[in-house]
Amino acid sequence: MTLFDWMKLGVGGIVGAALMAAPAYIYGRQEATEAVKIEAAKNALNRIENLEKNNANFRKLSDRDRCLVFMRDSGLPERECD
Repeated sequence: MTLFDWMKLGVGGIVGAALMAAPAYIYGRQEATEAVKIEAAKNALNRIENLEKNNANFRKLSDRDRCLVFMRDSGLPERECD
């Protein structure tokens, strides 16, 4: 094998490793994003439970309006309430 052949093998190995690492990186980013959304939803749910206990006006809201408060508070899309 010549030096050029060894270089091709090295470049091929680097490209192969990059191709294998990219999906793992993307998957990890998605997992982190989902974890942040879940944590925000938990925090919003705790705040809403406190509202339900302490605020008579909140208890009078319709289910959709309660959903909108939850979605806005947690930063989730409001269209999910429809």
